[in-house]
Amino acid sequence: MLTTKKIKCDLCVIGGGIAGMCAAISAAREGASVVLMQERPVLGGNASSEMRMWICGSFGENNRETGILEELALENMYRNPSKSYPLWDTVLFDFVKREKNITLLLNCTCMDAAVEHGEYPDGRDTRIKSVKGYQMTTQTFFTVEAGCFADCSGDSILAPLTGAAFRMGREGRDEFGENCKVEKGDDMTMGMSCLIGARETERAVPFTPPAFAKKLTEKDFYGRCPDPYDDGQNFWYLELGGDRDSIHDTEQVRDELIALALGTWDYVKNSGAYKTDTWDVDFLGFLPGKRESRRMVGEYIIKEQDLTGNTVFEDEVAYGGWPLDDHYPGGFYHRGEPNTYYHLAPP
Repeated sequence: MLTTKKIKCDLCVIGGGIAGMCAAISAAREGASVVLMQERPVLGGNASSEMRMWICGSFGENNRETGILEELALENMYRNPSKSYPLWDTVLFDFVKREKNITLLLNCTCMDAAVEHGEYPDGRDTRIKSVKGYQMTTQTFFTVEAGCFADCSGDSILAPLTGAAFRMGREGRDEFGENCKVEKGDDMTMGMSCLIGARETERAVPFTPPAFAKKLTEKDFYGRCPDPYDDGQNFWYLELGGDRDSIHDTEQVRDELIALALGTWDYVKNSGAYKTDTWDVDFLGFLPGKRESRRMVGEYIIKEQDLTGNTVFEDEVAYGGWPLDDHYPGGFYHRGEPNTYYHLAPP
């Protein structure tokens, strides 16, 4: 028999990415007892050393992240001036562990949830009673009962586990009157990426691709520039899976992304298009970073017009500062520009 442990708390947060971390830390500082359940061995999600997508949520001069996120950034500048991703992991880990009101469950996957039905003061007729997680390193099941739950998992795992309403895919132009290219709604999304990183050395470094690497030529990079000397290039366009199921097809898509990344580096190193004799692979992520997945349906759905028209909500608690950035579902295999920007004036 495997061990089962029960924990009671005020708030249970599912997902230890930046959103989940900020939710857990904020609640803990207000005196709430918090359980933070994270299925990976490190915190940070897409911003962790496993995926390495940096935090840059505000677009434009002098626009900065604030609050807990700025605390993280400032401490990282002090403790990690060389911007080492393993040290960044320790900064995130320390920020959570120093909060005495947070119980951190790493390597723990949320796998089930129990709901109760009745009449509640906030007008709902259903509430989550508990969630169940499995921690692979200790082979232990955790049942967490809480007054509130926050789904920061990225894939919104609590939606299918509890029967909560969610959407997945693209809405048609007519549903919200948005200025989009989609005439009729479908189940396509923006894809996922396994980022590749490289560094320049002081010696020649050969690269021999494996047999499974994707064979690529100049025409495959139309609208994309895999030049490591270009500061604006980070291989983000090595993206697939938007025309498939961005959850259930992830393992298959990951295999294709690894082959694509290695094929791209083979082209960069061996095609003669770039002077990269002294460049070497520094990182290749095996955990895809997802751009889009399930979207829980709340009381209000933000529309394009809310962003372009700078709608102000009385109950707003945060701001976003990135443009509307639309990636084509075909990803790398979409011929033409890989994405479309809709620039917004203020954050």
